[in-house]
Amino acid sequence: MNGRLSILLLASLIALGSIIAGCTDTSDATSASSAPPTVQTPPDDAGNVTAGNTRFAFDLYRQIASAPAYTGKNIFFSPYSISSALAITYEGARGTTADEIRSVLHLPANETLRRTGFAGIDADLARGDENYTLRTANALWAEKAYPFLPEYIALAERWYGANTTNLDFAKNPEGSRATINRWVERETEDRIRDLLPPGSIDSMTRLVITNAIYFKGTWAMQFDANQTKEEEFRVAPDKTVRIPMMQQTDEDARYPYAETDTLQVLELPYAHGDGAGLSMLVLLPKNDNLTAAEEVLDAGEIAALQGSLVRKRVNVFFPKFRL
Repeated sequence: MNGRLSILLLASLIALGSIIAGCTDTSDATSASSAPPTVQTPPDDAGNVTAGNTRFAFDLYRQIASAPAYTGKNIFFSPYSISSALAITYEGARGTTADEIRSVLHLPANETLRRTGFAGIDADLARGDENYTLRTANALWAEKAYPFLPEYIALAERWYGANTTNLDFAKNPEGSRATINRWVERETEDRIRDLLPPGSIDSMTRLVITNAIYFKGTWAMQFDANQTKEEEFRVAPDKTVRIPMMQQTDEDARYPYAETDTLQVLELPYAHGDGAGLSMLVLLPKNDNLTAAEEVLDAGEIAALQGSLVRKRVNVFFPKFRL
C-alpha cells in the first residue's frame, strides 16, 4: 500500500458489527436495580442500535467535513460516545426534543430494543480480552438540590450503567467541574484532561452527562521499530510533511486487502485472544481524491468493502501519528 496522502481511518469492531470512527496510539443515584442487567441480546436487537449508530456516525462525519471551520483539518470523534450520552438524554426528553434526538441518532422507537441494544453493546465492550483494553463508561452529574425523577436516575443506571453523583453546581461550579474532569481523566488513563474548560459549568447547570471510551491495543503483526524511517507523507496534492513511516514489507506481511477503481482498502488487525476481533480499517484514496473515500462512508458500502477483503501479501507503509 504505497500511497502518500491523507488517510481516513475507521477503527472497526468486527465482531460487534458497530463502527467507531477514530484510531488509537499504537504504542501504545442508586436504586434496587443498580446492578447492570444480564442481557441476552437477540441479533436484530443489537443490530437496531448498531445500525443506527453507524448511520449517525457517517451523517455526523459529513456534517463536520462540510463545515468551513474544518476545511483542511483532521477529524477525529467517537460516535458511540455521542450516541450513548444523547440516548440517556433522550430517556428524559419528551415531545419535539425527544423526536429530534431519536431522528438524528436513528434510535429504535421500541424502548426494549433501544435499552437492551445499548446494554448489550456495553456488555460486549466490557467483556475484554487479555491482549487489549477496551471499556466504556457513562455517568450523570446532578445538581443536588434539583428534583430529578427517581425513575430517570434508576433507568440511566440500570440500562446505561450511568451512576449518578450529586454535585453543588449552584454554589460551587468550579469545584464541580474539577470533579467531573478528574473522572474523565481516570476513565481515559489520563489521556483526556480538562475536558470541561473554565466557565463551562455555572450556577445554572443542573445536569451533566458524560461518556468515556478507552482503548489500548497492539497490532497482531507488530511493525519493526528498526524499519521505521523518516519519509515524506503527502497531506495534500501540493503539500508534504516529514514523518516517521512504519513499514511491513517482508514475506510475512499478509493482510486482508482489497482494491477498487478509486480506493485501496487495508485491514490492520489488533492482537486478540478468544474475544472480539478488533481491527483498523484504512481507506486510501487513489489520485489524491479524498472524496472517493468519503463517498463509501455508508453502512452498506463499508460492509461490501469488508466482504471483498482477501488476505494477501501487501507492502504496507503507515505513518506514526497521535490523536
